[in-house]
Amino acid sequence: MRFSIIKREPSYFFENIHEDLNRFLKDTFGDIEYIDKTNIPVLKAFRPALEVKEKKDKYSVKIELPNVNKEDIDVDLTKNSISIKAESKFEECKEDENIKTSEFRYGHFTRVIPLEHEIIPDNAKSEFKNGVLHIELPKVHEDKKDDVKKLKID
Repeated sequence: MRFSIIKREPSYFFENIHEDLNRFLKDTFGDIEYIDKTNIPVLKAFRPALEVKEKKDKYSVKIELPNVNKEDIDVDLTKNSISIKAESKFEECKEDENIKTSEFRYGHFTRVIPLEHEIIPDNAKSEFKNGVLHIELPKVHEDKKDDVKKLKID
């Protein structure tokens, strides 16, 4: 009995894995893009870009909300997380208009951002300018070991 060796590239086995995984997720969870760190399915229709910066005394959060009115944004704060909800509404066309191409995304989205350090929700500040929501979240001051003062003995 003779065996022949079939040489295959490793990439052959993974060639369609991305498509297979997307198909599996769509069949299982519906039309979603992926599941974020909080295990909440994120709808493909509306997933704004987000940036969270941590500084020594605060978190700075920026989130792009194009085509969203200030009144359609809801932010909830806890000591360890921030929840942002918004809705981008589709504008109805007039009778004499036809949309030929649209790459805008419409719909409702919710984003929960867990925070590593506790914040002071009462001292949070926000501003919505040019389609970008800016949020400043001051951290709870921990026991300041840096503030230990050496006492000089006379």
